Amino acid sequence: MITAERTISEPTVYEDVEMMWTQSDQEAVEATYSREAAGATEGQGTAGACGQLGSLEQEGFSRLDEIEMDAWRSFLAASTSVTARLNRELEAGCGISMHEYEILVRLSEAPEHTLRMSTLAEHVSHSRSRLTHTVRRLESAGYVERTSCDSDRRGVNCLLTQAGLDFLHDAAPVHLDGVRRHVIDRLDLKQRLVLAELMKIIAQAPEPSALSASSASSAS
Repeated sequence: MITAERTISEPTVYEDVEMMWTQSDQEAVEATYSREAAGATEGQGTAGACGQLGSLEQEGFSRLDEIEMDAWRSFLAASTSVTARLNRELEAGCGISMHEYEILVRLSEAPEHTLRMSTLAEHVSHSRSRLTHTVRRLESAGYVERTSCDSDRRGVNCLLTQAGLDFLHDAAPVHLDGVRRHVIDRLDLKQRLVLAELMKIIAQAPEPSALSASSASSAS
């Protein structure tokens, strides 16, 4: 997937600036909650992404109302389609996936461009096995190196090489151009500020006390 010797002299130019939904985008989103729609009639169908079934209400869960469902589906559609577009553009323009690109970015931001594999896994939300597989591909391309930790021989460090840093400098304009076209430029300043605040709220893990209260409410 990765082209080790690829050199990008300038950002890739895409003719379709609007990048309307492709068939694959639509199918990806629809597949996520197609069964959910089938189960929208109370007491019928199969549970989907949100479990919109009457049986769940009997267990203390409440169905999503129209506004709540619209908010959820809009979030799901946006995150799925934008990620798919950015991934396609990185693969076409740089020969690298979003997962691989994210690893290079995290390493570039770390002190001495090095992170323990366990820490890197937490930063990129990968399982350890999946991260090892992805890092192995990056290592084969010469973009990263794995070494033993000096302080803990059981630990493994992942280092961004100079070749990896050079590659990232070439790939970044392609990715950032896509981010701007698909997200940033579609919003005015006020909308960007609102989006940032909303995403921070969603990304923040609930407090343990809030989870306990929610569980207790559902059980009552």
